[in-house]
Amino acid sequence: MRYYRESGEKMAPRYSEEVINQVLQANDIVDVVSEYVTLKKAGSSYKGKCPFHNEKTASFTVSPDKQLYHCFGCGVGGNVIGFVMAIENLPFVDALKFLARRAHIILPENGSSAEDSERYRKKERLYELHRELANYYYLCLKKNRNAQYYLAGRKITPETIKAYGLGLAPDGWQNALGFLRQKGYTDQEMLDSGLVMRSENGRMYDRFRNRIMFPILNATGRIIGFGGRRINEDDHGPKYLNSPETMIFSKGTELFNMNHAKSSIVGGQMLIVEGYMDVISLYQYGVRNTVAALGTAFTAYHAALLGRYVGEVVLCFDGDAAGESATQKAIAILKNTPLNVKILRLPIEDDPDTYIQKHGKDAFEKKITEAITIVEYEIGLLRKKFDLSQTDGRIKYINQAIAVLRQLSDEVQIDLYSKRLARETGIDLKVIRREVYRKKPVDLTEEDVGEKIDYWQKMPKAYEEAQILFLRKGMMEPDVFKSGRLRAEHFSPGFFRELYELITGLLEKGEQLSPAALMNHFEDVEQVKPVSAILMDDTPIESAKLEECVKTIMHFHRLKEIERIKQEISKASEEEAAVLMDKMITLKKEM
Repeated sequence: MRYYRESGEKMAPRYSEEVINQVLQANDIVDVVSEYVTLKKAGSSYKGKCPFHNEKTASFTVSPDKQLYHCFGCGVGGNVIGFVMAIENLPFVDALKFLARRAHIILPENGSSAEDSERYRKKERLYELHRELANYYYLCLKKNRNAQYYLAGRKITPETIKAYGLGLAPDGWQNALGFLRQKGYTDQEMLDSGLVMRSENGRMYDRFRNRIMFPILNATGRIIGFGGRRINEDDHGPKYLNSPETMIFSKGTELFNMNHAKSSIVGGQMLIVEGYMDVISLYQYGVRNTVAALGTAFTAYHAALLGRYVGEVVLCFDGDAAGESATQKAIAILKNTPLNVKILRLPIEDDPDTYIQKHGKDAFEKKITEAITIVEYEIGLLRKKFDLSQTDGRIKYINQAIAVLRQLSDEVQIDLYSKRLARETGIDLKVIRREVYRKKPVDLTEEDVGEKIDYWQKMPKAYEEAQILFLRKGMMEPDVFKSGRLRAEHFSPGFFRELYELITGLLEKGEQLSPAALMNHFEDVEQVKPVSAILMDDTPIESAKLEECVKTIMHFHRLKEIERIKQEISKASEEEAAVLMDKMITLKKEM
């Protein structure tokens, strides 16, 4: 458990409690959840079917009084920020910004300084500028027959045009410039957007001219830039042209179509393709869990963004030499991430757009199921590189293939691929395995060199329930913590002890202990599940029951201490052992 509000090695606060509570108070959890889930009144709460798992009977509960949600089926829960984090797959800060925008709250980037507030205001102006210009481009397309014929020729339907907000930058030097001036944007704001440029003689002009326009949206659905596709092949300039780097847009950190793809994930998997048209064509055929890099090489930031949403990615780049090169570069990045990676190979003459149009959705989805692993891909490249009909070719091939296997840590994979190499080359399996392990590094863990003390493989149920009831009573009635009978060490290490330390720490500082505010001190959604379960339970706890809980917690704490002392006695000197034995006898008497 790590918190946003503590110092030291834990994450430092980015926003003050005051700012976060302002956002919480401005976003009623029932209103926010109702935008995603159909809720029905049930007593003092609301119920609906959980959006995070499939269920027939509604077990998802939202409490307007506590401003919390909890699913009694799968265990998810938290405050309104936690809900947005879970439903939109956003980190804490982005979820906070999402809700701030919803409530029209100006949220400084890094606190409340005038400089940060001004930067935030400029970014908001750029977002609005992009939104208005996207609408302008969309209307221009609706009025231009030639651009419509071009898209029809590419088999893009009116429904897809609307879904992606495709537009047209008209031919001419100052169309966007004139529109934005009319909307009240300053020359500096237009230049900051990168959509208007200034020549050496000071004349301002449009960056995009006579191009089909693809709005680029970030994961939260805000337009941050544009991609423009040349309509006439005879026109000067690159076939595709993107917005430049700006205050709100960085090609190395954004993926085209992430705003759509994140809600269309299939089997925890995302496809990565090269271009806008690949994404859009696949979308039309019903393959919608697809994103594209924005005219740049795949980066570690792209991998991190994908890791928020899926556990597996499938690389599906063009079948030509450039696509092969892009695949290899992406693999080099993805190897260093927890993502499982597969590669979909296309014929040399095809890209995803042309392949699905030629062969249809079923054939393309079959290709996805046939996607190969990184090891299979890399060994396949080696197979093409060497002549396996010659002895020296086989030797070079097997040596380099063994180098690929040395990168694996999974014993099952090593065994599988070693057997394949043995069958393919005729080299003895024992020899291949020996060579794989000969130079394979060994990473020793703490468990390898020192035994870890674990008093209970599983926490006794009575101990767990007593801690839950005591903490729940304390969160409802903070005076419970003032008795001083229980301290942090009386609680089991991990969740319960850290929750006790958090609550008592907040009380000492005089901070708010409302259920919704308490949730802000947790770093991710998973950590708030047990807390929301505790807080959403309204069953009364009588004084006699509370006293029983205190005795139970003390009892198991003493048992744990006795076990610890026994461990120490086995390693202590005779004199130290006698002292420890006295401590153990005292503890047993107290029980």
